[in-house]
Amino acid sequence: MNLFDVADRFASLDRSDVMLDSKRCLHSLFRFSDCKACLEICPVDAILPGKVPGLDSTKCETCLACLPVCPVGAFAADDAVASLLNAVTHLQGGELELLCEKNQQAELGFSETSTGIRVRGCLAGLGTGAFLALAAIGLERIIVRMDACSACKWGSLSSQVQAQVTQANQLLVGWEKTEIITCVSGLDSPVDRPLWKSTNPPISRRDLFLFAARQGQIAIARSIENGQPQSGHRPGRDHLRMAGAITHLPAPVSPENINLGGMGFASVSTSEACVACGTCARACPTNALQFKKNENETSFTLSLSVRNCIGCGMCIHVCTSKTLSMDRSPTFARVFGEQTVILMEGELIKCEQCGVLIAARPDVHLCQFCDYRRSHPFGSMQVPGTITSRTQVQMENQELGKPPG
Repeated sequence: MNLFDVADRFASLDRSDVMLDSKRCLHSLFRFSDCKACLEICPVDAILPGKVPGLDSTKCETCLACLPVCPVGAFAADDAVASLLNAVTHLQGGELELLCEKNQQAELGFSETSTGIRVRGCLAGLGTGAFLALAAIGLERIIVRMDACSACKWGSLSSQVQAQVTQANQLLVGWEKTEIITCVSGLDSPVDRPLWKSTNPPISRRDLFLFAARQGQIAIARSIENGQPQSGHRPGRDHLRMAGAITHLPAPVSPENINLGGMGFASVSTSEACVACGTCARACPTNALQFKKNENETSFTLSLSVRNCIGCGMCIHVCTSKTLSMDRSPTFARVFGEQTVILMEGELIKCEQCGVLIAARPDVHLCQFCDYRRSHPFGSMQVPGTITSRTQVQMENQELGKPPG
C-alpha cells in the first residue's frame, strides 16, 4: 500500500451525522449503570436524559465531543482523527498547531516553522487517544489552539479539551515527553504559516521522495485506526486509541511514574471461591472477560484482557458468589503486560440437583442456587442482573445450537 492508497482510504471517510445505538449504551446493558458521560458533555443539550439517553438530531451540531467519552462506543460518526493522522504524515517539520472548525484566526499561527491543521468539529472530539497517537507518530511539539473557545457556542467543551491534554501528558510522563502537548488561549505575535484541512492535506512531488522515510509514521497511523473493531462488544474508540498509541510508543523510560487512574482502565481479579458460572463474561460489555470450557466440558478457564476493561462494574454486580474485585487504578505493567491474564482455571462437575456445570471443589456437590434452596426451601436466591441455573443451562444450549429445555 503506497502513500496515495493511505490518503484515499482516510479521505473516503465522509462527514456524517452523529448516531446513537441505544442497544450498545451501558444503560441498556446494565440498568444500574450511573454513566452520564454523554449527558454531561453535550454543549447544545442534544442528548436527552432518560433511563437510556436519547439523541435529538435536530439539535445536534456535530461537535463530535460525545464520540470519545462514551466508554462502549454507543455514538457513531466519522470523527476527525483518521484524517488528522493521515495529514500529519505529510508534515515537513515536527511542530503542529491543532485548530477546530470554528477558529476564525486559523490562518495565523505562532511561528513560521509550524503547520496548522484544521479538524472537523470541536477539538474535544479528538480524545486523549488522538493526542497520544500524534506523540507515537513522532511529533516534537503539538500546540492545541483554544483562542476561539471563549466566543464559541461550544465553549463549555474547553475544559474537556484541557482534560484530554492533561491526561495525555500524564501518560507521557513515562516517556519523558510531558512538554510536547500544550494548550494556548491567545496569539501574542501572530505570523503567517501554512494551514491545512485535515481532510485535504497537500501531496507534493517532495512527498514522493520522502515516502520511504514516512513508512513508519504511516504504519503507526494505519495500525491505530485499523485496530478498532467495527462490530461486537468493544470499548469506546478513545479507549482503543489510547491502548493502540501506547503499544506503538517505545518502552517507557519510567513506567512506575505512569498513573492510569481516571483513564478508564481497570483490572479484575477473582478468588478461589469462583463457582465458574460464567455470568461475568456474558455480562461484560467489552468482551474483556472470557469464559471458556474445553470440548468435553470437564474444565474451564476465566481470562481477562486488561486493556479492554473499562471498569463499568457490571461483572461485580452480577457475580452471585461475590468473588470478583476491581482495581480502577491498575499499574502500567498490569494493563500493558500480557495481552490476556488467566484469572481462574480448573475442573468442572455437574450439580447433583439441576445438572448445571460448576467448579469442582472438595465437598461441593450442588450449585449455589440448589445449595441455597436446600437450606431455604421456600426462598429464592436471585439478585438483580443475575441468571438462574436453569436459565444458564438454556443459554449454554443456545450457544451450542441445542433446543431449549
